[in-house]
Amino acid sequence: MATVSDKTGATETSGELPTTPPQGQSTESTLTQVAEKAADSNEDGQAPLDLDPDCDESYRIGYDERVYDETNTSDPELNLERVRSYKSLNSEIPDKFSGWGLLSTIGCALMNFNTWGSNSAYALYLQQYINGDMFPGASKIDFGAIGGLTFGSGVILAPFINYSVGFLGLKTTILIGTLVQFLGVMLASFSTKLWQLYCTQGVLQGIGMALVAVPSVVVVPQWFKGGPGGKRNLATGLQTAGSGIGGIVYNIGMEPILTKHGWHWALRTQAIMCLVLNLVAILLIKSRDDKVKPIYKVYDKVVFSTFGSQVMMIWELFTLLGYVVLMYNLGDFTRSMGYGTNQASIVSTMISVGIIYGRPIVGKIADIIGPIQATIIASWLVGFFAFAMWLPCKNFATALVFAMFEGSLMGTIWLTMPTINGAVIGLRKFGIGMSMSWIAVASSGLVSPIIGISLKSGGPPSRTQYRDPNIFVGCCYIGAGLALCVLRGWIIVRNRLATEAKEEDDRLKVRVPIKEGFLNIFKFGNYKV
Repeated sequence: MATVSDKTGATETSGELPTTPPQGQSTESTLTQVAEKAADSNEDGQAPLDLDPDCDESYRIGYDERVYDETNTSDPELNLERVRSYKSLNSEIPDKFSGWGLLSTIGCALMNFNTWGSNSAYALYLQQYINGDMFPGASKIDFGAIGGLTFGSGVILAPFINYSVGFLGLKTTILIGTLVQFLGVMLASFSTKLWQLYCTQGVLQGIGMALVAVPSVVVVPQWFKGGPGGKRNLATGLQTAGSGIGGIVYNIGMEPILTKHGWHWALRTQAIMCLVLNLVAILLIKSRDDKVKPIYKVYDKVVFSTFGSQVMMIWELFTLLGYVVLMYNLGDFTRSMGYGTNQASIVSTMISVGIIYGRPIVGKIADIIGPIQATIIASWLVGFFAFAMWLPCKNFATALVFAMFEGSLMGTIWLTMPTINGAVIGLRKFGIGMSMSWIAVASSGLVSPIIGISLKSGGPPSRTQYRDPNIFVGCCYIGAGLALCVLRGWIIVRNRLATEAKEEDDRLKVRVPIKEGFLNIFKFGNYKV
């Protein structure tokens, strides 16, 4: 018998929850009642309710689909607790492209436009610095290191940035980042010595970008639900598409300024644009911290020691090693085939075009088949195209098509990283989990530009100079997909073992047997993780 509490606190006895659909009633409506009654029964501390193991098989399948739609898992006997947790944590999430949810998505897209989008224009400056002898005595490695600092010097401080959001507030932290980014890019335009460029365009701009980008990542997931039927991956895809639009604008927009007026004025123009648009973005966003009540800490032992977190970081390391090498070198690869700066800029821009249409599509697919499975497919496709198209590429047309294909898939990490973090860590410690991810991203970002330049062979300009970077990119993305296969098996088993967990920390402490996790890597069916 199940008991249900009324509003006054008294309890009344209801009939037993059905394990087979009543005659004349649809399976779907019965399943809804099961989930709702199960949720109500837990309000007064009743134990989890189980399905009758002898119930009709078709009903069990229908029940499984019902529970999965609510909880993103697939085992019917083990999910009533997940239904209850889901209802309590997610019932107030609007999950609508309207109001503050829509405005916050637009605002975060603008921030991506002015951080990762503007950073993609460094490929233009990199070519100018290397080929124009702007700083006598500087080597290609120096300029690669500056690009790495831009990408990773601030992001590696993500745990402290996460803590500052809790201490100073979301908008204050982003405002500080906007001003630091403006200062870094503007001062870089006045640099006359290499060390000044390191400090400004490298470190200062990198810290400013991180203070904008890191806090903005946690905003959109608070407004949209995850799992099948939710719109979180689609919303995140639209948010991250902002970096693609920014890549187009800053690559195409800065190239003529750089050609006609020099790199100094290109940097000044970029600094002013980022400042103004980021200020507009700050006005558009709003967090739901008052509802979610996130935990802002620099370090959490449980999160950092979880096997799923560690595998997730390996995936991020592999992905970013390949991502940055490809993004920073594709333009110069075009020049190595005998084309000019304009054609190189167009190829770099095609990556951003791919981002615009690719990320929302991949986000929608991730909502249907699961973010991990969508990312595995995307990672392996990037690796396949690197070997099948980049390696034999001999002309401008092939480079354009390759850039569009890769651009649509290579940055899938930016839209699924928050969702996968939520699946592994949970909502309350989501910021801590993302801080770990940013450390992995920064570590790869710091060294990958140097790796890309070091792998490029010497001699006169030739497409064969990029054979080794090509192979490196392909192997990185294949390795990233394999790491996610391991994470997939771990999550399937962890979710099955953690059904009695009452708190997120209890779920994080669940130990998954190595053999069982490995066997579930190859387990197919209704596991849309």
